[in-house]
Amino acid sequence: MQLSSAAKHSDNPSDYSSVLVVLQLINARAQRKRIGMGILLLLLLICAYVGLTRGSLPIDIEQQLRYFISGGNTVKNTVENTAANTTHWYVLSEIRLPRVIMTMLIGALLAVSGCAMQGLVRNPLADPGLIGIAGGAAAAAALSMTIVPPLLPALESVWVAMWAFGGALLSVWTVLRFSNGPQGVSVAALILAGVAINALTGTVIGAISYVASDDALRQISYWTMGSLAGASWTLCGLVALASFIAITGLMKSRNALNLMALGEKEAAYMGLNVTRYKQRVLWLVAFSVALATALCGIIGFVGLVVPHMCRAIFGVNHQVLIPASALTGALLLIVADTLARTLFVPMEIPIGIVTSAVGAPFFLYLLWQQRRIFSGGV
Repeated sequence: MQLSSAAKHSDNPSDYSSVLVVLQLINARAQRKRIGMGILLLLLLICAYVGLTRGSLPIDIEQQLRYFISGGNTVKNTVENTAANTTHWYVLSEIRLPRVIMTMLIGALLAVSGCAMQGLVRNPLADPGLIGIAGGAAAAAALSMTIVPPLLPALESVWVAMWAFGGALLSVWTVLRFSNGPQGVSVAALILAGVAINALTGTVIGAISYVASDDALRQISYWTMGSLAGASWTLCGLVALASFIAITGLMKSRNALNLMALGEKEAAYMGLNVTRYKQRVLWLVAFSVALATALCGIIGFVGLVVPHMCRAIFGVNHQVLIPASALTGALLLIVADTLARTLFVPMEIPIGIVTSAVGAPFFLYLLWQQRRIFSGGV
């Protein structure tokens, strides 16, 4: 509006027309972004509905809603029909629905964390696993499964999740300690420290796997491939709270991420406290990915693929990029989880295999697109 009023007071009519063209372009881009977000939301709802109805036990949502509203009085009041509806309703309300909701929340967390990480290090090939979060979680989980088992076998899943969460945060703390210098956290030192921590945790996992029993080795392998089978309403509430905190915190840092895209020195010249915001973003990313990994195991490539796709469609402004990544991450993971449950019924594929099958070719495509930069070309 300031540009438009300035053009009206200008003596040159061409200035006014050029400003109108600029405003029209801005409005057109904003309209396209709103339409894109609406399409993502619609696709997410459709895929969530498919995820609820498909599986080893197909479910008719409309029939189950009628059954719930009628209080269990079915049209054909037979023992078999009532038992079938009761079973279907239990699967829908206690298994499928919390799993679909938790899947969308985990996908949003991983995608937004990847978006923030790529913005922080100014590299589209960055991933939250770069700073050793997944490796630390996997090493700690392997320790809890083999060397430090829980006192009560019934609490084994909670025990493993607690160890994985603590191991992930310990890895991040170690990486930050080694990368923190007089000028704050160095991105180059951060990446190198992350590589070292990943190598160390890989060694720990290899050593534990070598001495573990067959049952423990199978459990470690299954955990590292990722699974959402343990979803429940309690975990949904926990992940929903964590998602709200993490995504809200990263949205508040959107302007800082936009400034840091210009370079840390340029951002500091413009008045940004670079050290403070880098610490905030890193710990929010660490908290989000650590929680997701502790509850679901290692789910790779979501934090790498989704932000790059959204950046190509919606642009580099984190005000739009962060919510777009959240929607796309939820969409990608719900599709992957539905495929994992339905491709080879009744067997369920670990979701990490599905996301890796999608993410690995896309990662190679990114490397192919960046090959001239890596080889020193312009």
